Amino acid sequence: MPPPSPPGRRSAAPAERGRAAEALVRRELERRGWTVLGTNVRAGRGELDLCALAGGVLHVVEVRSRTGARAGHPLESVGPAKRRRVARTVAVALAEGRLPRRREVRYDVATVVWPETGGAPRVELFEGAFDALDFW
Repeated sequence: MPPPSPPGRRSAAPAERGRAAEALVRRELERRGWTVLGTNVRAGRGELDLCALAGGVLHVVEVRSRTGARAGHPLESVGPAKRRRVARTVAVALAEGRLPRRREVRYDVATVVWPETGGAPRVELFEGAFDALDFW
């Protein structure tokens, strides 16, 4: 797992930190008993970070991370445009058969906050963080 960059400096490898955040979230989902169907699922022109099944519900999980709290909580970075892109990508993935059809699809956001001074990152899962019907 990559350490966070020192305060005030940009990371040389944000993609590496993003992959590490996705791996942490995947482990958390599996710890909860969810079945992870895929990571970085591509459909159309979009990509879904994590897709999982839990209790017959298809969960589409957008993963966001930040170092410290200065830039705000990572959940704040999932605005209307990103939500629309995720919902469109899910629709394409379902139509293409890349995801199993389920009666219920839930749009979740998982956040990882890397501490600025070292230590363990904090992982949070916000189930049902947004509703795709808001965009149709």
